[in-house]
Amino acid sequence: MKKRILLQHSRLSPTGQPQSPRTGDHCPATGWWATLNGEEKPQFITEGSIMPSVDGNPATWKLAVCHPQRAQAPRHDFPPKGFALDAI
Repeated sequence: MKKRILLQHSRLSPTGQPQSPRTGDHCPATGWWATLNGEEKPQFITEGSIMPSVDGNPATWKLAVCHPQRAQAPRHDFPPKGFALDAI
């Protein structure tokens, strides 16, 4: 089994778009990937996963829709403001 590694910036083209990985390569970015010929339905593949084959044949993939990691602050205060373990 191949080791999963994060490839956030190593496989980006000069325009900042992920390159076209082939079957057996690690996925450069999380998102919906389609084959270059577009005959197959897009597949959701996470970054670092091994790019799959299509019907047992090797394929070259292109990124259809990218889902960058969302680093949003939570919408709640946890622990609540003013909370202290000493108060328990």
